[in-house]
Amino acid sequence: MIEKEKGFNVLKFTIYNGAGLIAEHEGKFYQSVYYFNKSAAIIMNDDSLKCKPLAKVICLLSAAQDNTKISQYPKSIEQNQLALKILKEQPDDNFKYNFRAYSQLFTACEESNFYKTDSLLFYIKKLKQISVKTNDPMQIRFTNEHIAHYYLLSNQYNTAIQHYNLVKQYDKESVLADPESPVAIKNLYTTIANLIDLHVQTKEFPEAEDLIKQADKIEDQHLQLLSYYEKCLNKKAKMHYYFAKGDNKKAQNEANQILELKDNILRNSGIQATEEMATIYELQAKDKSIYGLNKTIDYTTNRLERNKLLLLIVGLLALLAVSWGILLYFFQRQKRQKQEKEKILLQQQLLRTQMEPHFIFNTLSALQSFIRFDEKEKSIKYLNQFSKLLRSSLELSRKNYVPLDHELEAIENYLSLQQMRFEYTFAYEIVLPDTDASALLIPPMLIQPFVENAIIHGIGNQSDKGFVRLEIVDKENQILVKITDNGKGYQDQSNIDVNHQSLSGAIARERLEILAKENKIKTSIEIISNENGTIVLLTLPIKNQRY
Repeated sequence: MIEKEKGFNVLKFTIYNGAGLIAEHEGKFYQSVYYFNKSAAIIMNDDSLKCKPLAKVICLLSAAQDNTKISQYPKSIEQNQLALKILKEQPDDNFKYNFRAYSQLFTACEESNFYKTDSLLFYIKKLKQISVKTNDPMQIRFTNEHIAHYYLLSNQYNTAIQHYNLVKQYDKESVLADPESPVAIKNLYTTIANLIDLHVQTKEFPEAEDLIKQADKIEDQHLQLLSYYEKCLNKKAKMHYYFAKGDNKKAQNEANQILELKDNILRNSGIQATEEMATIYELQAKDKSIYGLNKTIDYTTNRLERNKLLLLIVGLLALLAVSWGILLYFFQRQKRQKQEKEKILLQQQLLRTQMEPHFIFNTLSALQSFIRFDEKEKSIKYLNQFSKLLRSSLELSRKNYVPLDHELEAIENYLSLQQMRFEYTFAYEIVLPDTDASALLIPPMLIQPFVENAIIHGIGNQSDKGFVRLEIVDKENQILVKITDNGKGYQDQSNIDVNHQSLSGAIARERLEILAKENKIKTSIEIISNENGTIVLLTLPIKNQRY
C-alpha cells in the first residue's frame, strides 16, 4: 500500500527494515538483502528522516554486511561509513555498533582487493581502541582475526599465525562452554582452516597435519552444521598441504571435491535467490492487482458522485434566480467598502510622503553644520551613514507594512547619525520582543518621529550622559512601543502638543488615527513627562506574516 504513495519515508523505512529483519530471521538471505537495501536507500537519500538514530545504524550495518557477502563492496563501504557518521553525532558511546562498522569496513576493503594499507591499519587501530575499552572477549577475538588477515596480506605468515592462535584459543573455549553452539563450531572450523594454510606457507607440515586431523574431527561430528563455503575453505587448505608435500593425487582429489562444493554453492544460491525473488515478485504482482481493483472501485464511485452532482446542479439552478439579487447587494456593499479602504490607503501614502522631506531636512541640517566647520572626515562618515538611512527610508516608505526588524534597523541608523551630530553626548538602547521580529509587520516610519523628539526636545541640549531607550513589547494583534529619555521633560503637560511636538509628530498622530479606522482597532499615544525625563507609549497595529 505504502509504495503507491509519495513521501511517508519514515513509514516506508520502518516497513522495509522490518521485512528485512523477518527475512534474515527466516534465513531468506536474498530477500533480506533486497529489503535492507531499500530501507538503507531511504536513509542515504533523506537527511531529514525522523527515525531513531540507532534504528538507522542497525539497518545500515545489516545492509552493508549483506552487500559484502554478494561482493557489492563500494555500497557496503558507503553504508558502513554513513553508520559511523550517525554514531559520531550521538551523545552515548555505542562501542558495539562502532566496532561492528569498523570490522565490516576492514572486511569489505580487504575482500574488494582495492584496499590501501593505511586504511586497513586505521581500521585495526580503531578496533583495538574499542576492544581495550570494552574488554569484550568477542571483540578481542575479531580484532585478532583482522590483524591476522592483515599480516597474511603482507606475507608476514609467522605473525599472522600468532594472532590466529589467539583466535583459535578463544574459539576452543567457546566450544567447551557450549559444545552445541553452531556459531562457535563454525568459527573454530574456519580458524583451523586458515591456520592450516599459514603453516603450509611456513613449511611447518607437522603442525599443519595436526590441524587437518582437528578439522576432520569437527567435520565428522558436525557435518550438517557446516556450510559448503566452510567445507570448501578447509578442503582448499588441505589441497595446498598435499600439493606442498608432493602428494599430487590427494591434492587433485581435494581439488575435485572443491569444484563439486562450488557447484553446489552456485546451484543452491541460484535456487535460493530465484525462489526468494519470485516470492517478492508475487507479492508485488498481488499488490498491483489490488491497486487495479481499487482504481476500478474509485472510478465507479466517481461516476456515482458525478450523477449526484448533476442533481445538485439542477437544484442550484432553481435557487440561482433568488440568490442573484442577494449577491448583487453584497457585491455593491463590498465595492463601497473597498473604495473606502483605498481612500484610507491614499491618505496614509500622502502622510508618509509628507514625512520624507521633513526627515531629510532634519538630517541634512546636521550635515550642513559639519561642512560649515570644515570637518571633512565627520562629513564623509555622516554622509555615508545618511545614504544608508535614506535608502532604507525610501524602501520602507513605499510599503504599507514592513517587517519590524527592518524598521528597527532604520531607527538604529538614525540614532547612530544623531549620536554623531551631537558628538556622542548620549547613548541609546533598543530592546526587542521575545518573538521573531522579522515575522511581525508594522506601519513604517511611525516610531522614528517620537525617537527624534526624544533626542531634539529631550536630551539635545544636555552636555553629556543623555540616554534614549526604545523597548518593543509584542501583544496579541498590537505592539506597545515605549520610548524613554532622561532629558529635561516638559514643564507644562497641557502644552505638550503645541510647544514640543515636531511636524513629523503631528503627521504621525494623523496616521495613527487613520490606521485605527482602517484596522478597526484602538491605537494610542500616551506621554508621561517630568523633570527626570519623558516616556512616550505608542500602541500600533501589527500583522504576522507567518499567517
